[in-house]
Amino acid sequence: MKHDLQNILTCPVCDEKAFKHFISAKDHNVSNDIFTVVECCSCGFRFTNPKPSEKTIGKYYQSNEYISHTSSKKGLFNFVYHLIRNYQLKKKERLISLFNNKDTTLLDFGSGTGEFLNYCQKKKWKVVGVEPEKKAAEFAQKNYNLSIKNVSSFFSFEEETFNVITLWHVLEHVYDLNKYLNQFQKVLKKNGIIMLGLPNCNSHDAKHYKENWVAWDLPIHLYHFTKNDIKKLAKKHGFVLEKVFPLVFDSFYISMLSQKKKGRSKLFGLWRGFVSNLKGKKTGEFSSHIYVLRKNAL
Repeated sequence: MKHDLQNILTCPVCDEKAFKHFISAKDHNVSNDIFTVVECCSCGFRFTNPKPSEKTIGKYYQSNEYISHTSSKKGLFNFVYHLIRNYQLKKKERLISLFNNKDTTLLDFGSGTGEFLNYCQKKKWKVVGVEPEKKAAEFAQKNYNLSIKNVSSFFSFEEETFNVITLWHVLEHVYDLNKYLNQFQKVLKKNGIIMLGLPNCNSHDAKHYKENWVAWDLPIHLYHFTKNDIKKLAKKHGFVLEKVFPLVFDSFYISMLSQKKKGRSKLFGLWRGFVSNLKGKKTGEFSSHIYVLRKNAL
């Protein structure tokens, strides 16, 4: 299946042209092909290279293991995923309210089946979602009466439309990183905020599981972020990184799935997730983070 690959010639963060091999890992979900993550020799940013072409990358999402766009609760991991997701809805809404004390006009980019937007809509927020996956978008529209747009519509939004933009484990998927960040900057109001939920490839569980770390998720994760990367990208695109919060539940979920890839008991994954959070409290490097970026008032 490994075909139509595109080589990245310059670093998306600093435009450096020299990279070195960082890690290679198998796509366990669809193709069983091996893909490579490289590291920029200048700024250290890690990204999948080569990556599937924009026309063919959709094939790598066609797996029962990819559950963020399903409402099914069948199976242990689906059940745990949805249980944690529902708990996090309230936490995310409260977090947004800490940084935005105005009437909220929210764009959730990569809105999936719409549970987060539905929760926020019940809080009387004005909400819009962008979701490329047709079935997920239709589910959100039908079940929650949400306004869900496609990606083409996103690039037609008027400037300074939203005061909050959220991307929950989505930025690592966008095909052209700088193009999308530029557009987020345009459609966000002055002093508006972006919240990014992202896995952290400097975490303890990433270092422990190495090529079996499930959050590499090659080849559909195109970028593999650290705190330093987000700080640099924020500055490059007219944002300030205001705050970083841990997503402590992610370490358990990611470690359980990573343990499964190693062929060992998922209970070991629960323990490893606990250890990862302990390490994170000391180092500040958790399995996943929420980043709060504020648009500069120019």
